[in-house]
Amino acid sequence: MKTTIDGARTAPRPRRARSGAMRLATALVGAAALVASPMAAFGSSAAYVAPAGIVDNGAFAGVISGVVPMAGAVVTAGAEPPAVPGNLLPDGRFVSDFTGWTAPRGGTLALSQDAASGANSLQATARANTQSGPFASVTGKLELGAVYRLTGKLKFDEGNATQQFNFTFCPANFNGCADYGQTFTKGEWGSFSREFTAEAKHVAADWLFVETPWGSSALQAFSVDEVSLIKIADAPEGPDFSGLENVQTKPVGDHNPLVGHKFGADPHHLVYDGRLYIYSTDDTQQYELNSKDANGLPTQSNGYGGITRLNVMSTSDMVNWVDHGTVPVARAGGAAPWSRNSWAPAAIEKDGKVYLYFCDSGTGTAVVVGGSPLGPWEDPLGKKIIPDTVSPEYIAGGGFPAGMWLFDPEVFIDDDGQGYLYFGGNSQIGTSPNVQGPQNPKSTRVVKLQDDMVTLDGDPVEIDGPGMFEASSMFKHDGKYYYSYSSNFQVNEVPGAYPSRGAIAYMMTDDPMDLTAAQYAGVAFQNPSTFFGAGNGGNNHSDMFDYKGGTYFTYHAQTRGAAWAAALGTPGATQGYRSVHIDKLEFNADGTIKPVTGTRAGVEQVESFDPYRTFEAETLAWQRGVSVAKTEAASVEFPKHNGGGNMMLSAVDDGDFAGIAGVDFGAGAATVSATVKPLVAGGSIQVRLDDVDGPVVAEIPVEGTVGEWTSVEAAVTGATGEHDVFFVFAGPEGAEAGTDLAEVDNWSFTAAASLAFSVEVTTRCVAGKNLTQTVRVVNDDAVGIAFTAVSDFGRRDLGTVTPDAGKSVAINTRAAVIPAGEVTVEATATVGGEQVQVQRQVDTEAAACG
Repeated sequence: MKTTIDGARTAPRPRRARSGAMRLATALVGAAALVASPMAAFGSSAAYVAPAGIVDNGAFAGVISGVVPMAGAVVTAGAEPPAVPGNLLPDGRFVSDFTGWTAPRGGTLALSQDAASGANSLQATARANTQSGPFASVTGKLELGAVYRLTGKLKFDEGNATQQFNFTFCPANFNGCADYGQTFTKGEWGSFSREFTAEAKHVAADWLFVETPWGSSALQAFSVDEVSLIKIADAPEGPDFSGLENVQTKPVGDHNPLVGHKFGADPHHLVYDGRLYIYSTDDTQQYELNSKDANGLPTQSNGYGGITRLNVMSTSDMVNWVDHGTVPVARAGGAAPWSRNSWAPAAIEKDGKVYLYFCDSGTGTAVVVGGSPLGPWEDPLGKKIIPDTVSPEYIAGGGFPAGMWLFDPEVFIDDDGQGYLYFGGNSQIGTSPNVQGPQNPKSTRVVKLQDDMVTLDGDPVEIDGPGMFEASSMFKHDGKYYYSYSSNFQVNEVPGAYPSRGAIAYMMTDDPMDLTAAQYAGVAFQNPSTFFGAGNGGNNHSDMFDYKGGTYFTYHAQTRGAAWAAALGTPGATQGYRSVHIDKLEFNADGTIKPVTGTRAGVEQVESFDPYRTFEAETLAWQRGVSVAKTEAASVEFPKHNGGGNMMLSAVDDGDFAGIAGVDFGAGAATVSATVKPLVAGGSIQVRLDDVDGPVVAEIPVEGTVGEWTSVEAAVTGATGEHDVFFVFAGPEGAEAGTDLAEVDNWSFTAAASLAFSVEVTTRCVAGKNLTQTVRVVNDDAVGIAFTAVSDFGRRDLGTVTPDAGKSVAINTRAAVIPAGEVTVEATATVGGEQVQVQRQVDTEAAACG
């Protein structure tokens, strides 16, 4: 067994169709109307048009809005199942009537002898819309945080061979519903069962009803039987909790979400000067605008209508992210003040300039141009590229059908320098009788760009992505073009031909504009709810890219909100606020994509973090409590960004921390310094290794005039090799809880004087009964070095070793079996008239004689 170590340090709008709760206001594009439809799947919210005259006649089985009872039930030979104990719904066995079940949207309800069991089922016929199935009142029946089981059986005999039906909870205004969908087979009774934890939207529900997905054309008759809703677990006791800022939304060790202190959605990559930047929709802005409870947990769904900024963060190692703040885009103070919203960014670099495309809600796509990834930004056109610069003839000729959303841009430059813009979305477009969707809505387009990247080169070309919904992305890898998109929530899956619902589907092609349905290749990534559970349904949006030898997949999930909700005892209550994730992307031998698994672990760090420079304090692998705010001070690490501003750590309270992964101290650090603004006197910053409670290697006093920027410093002891580093903030004795202690602009370490040497430890059995550790050192420095080796079994001096020479010493363990441990080598030399001491630890493996 041998262990070696080198002594030298190695260097919908309006609200947008972006989540399950969405409704897009009608906007005119030329003569074409853009009409949004809500999504319904994976327990996500959905927005419905409220029906007129909703009546809750829970005990009435007579005629109401077309409801016709069956006069006298005919009992079949099948056995009647027993009543379900604790059923919160009206009796769903339909033994002799359907008391409590109504059809307030105009359908007809009647008992049918074609039953799953017992005498009858309840049949819905004469359906004029997708809210004309059977309804039952659930007002006040569901408790926040309790667990429920919803079951039922369903059968249909008309229409498609398979059809999705939703079991849906909705409030009286039908805005903010919870849908549970399942596909059933024609002509067969199918069973439905779903367990869920009640969120705020369940508690607010007034109705439970059964239907085909909202907005679909599936209006066939169907029957239900054995419908029940029971509570199977009480809500947990409320946690003892002081505020959301104390929730560890990104556990130490995980690399997803990318940051734990803010929301972000619709991620898109940019590689600029060898550094990876991720842009995203600033969901935090909408969270700040929307209603919250006393703890800060959102009580209002995302909505998107107030979002006018785009997030920017960057990394060089894939796990330590610098938060660069936001790009102000829309409305007053934005780079494009004429626009109303900024969503779904797409960025690319050309000739040193950054072109940042965004959508102005669903009504069009625009671009701003920056001199760096943070600007400063200019608006080159003063209007949208899509549709304002699209030829009137194209629009007048039906180029954008009614219902097509002109959003979700993607920009791509091919190897020959040709630029392309992809955009569009919706699951159903066009007007009767030529409505398209949801199997092949043909709702996205691609158009060439001229060399200036802001002028269209020709008319847009139709894309026929099977099951298309939104979120276009284009990626070239090994000579193949991969066009990916989010599938809609009404598509009927057919393996090899149509994707599952709410997934990232993709097409493979040899031409970035040849995107017919024949190019469909499969599903790259399922809906985030598949991987992250309750509260993570809703829309899907992704980007694929290569960086530093790896291929990656970035997407969003509602994991920060899920951590909040779990901490407050309301799991699943995420309200549609999303966070950016990255996982690895891999390929099969034929070039197809291996299905991506969404994880909290995320990706590996691709290079060690260099601490021996001035770096931004808002560089974060993990954090708790701290936030990030804008500062007028210039950035030392990113001078090219100074036209776009600089950020700092803020909201720093006692016990808060900022963590950085994989910091390589090499032979050791001598000092650590920080640029700080004290907000109270007497605070300090502990520098800890490997964990928030790890060993303290430095304590920085936050000294100086309160309210003024200053530089503070402390000596570092024991920081050698590679470690995770945590800056832990401590308030002065007697300070009130929640007191902001300081703001921090940057950190810097200096290296200790180093000695170059290498160490090798070998273990061997002597005389068949005793293990001996042999420690060999080689002096690679220009001065003589005195060495001492220390292990659990003794201490041995090696004396002074001259440059380019080596020496060994044996340590008898006096044991036949030893556990894993370590050997410490102490090195001492005089360099430049000063004595330098270095310690190095070498891990040793367990060993045994024989």
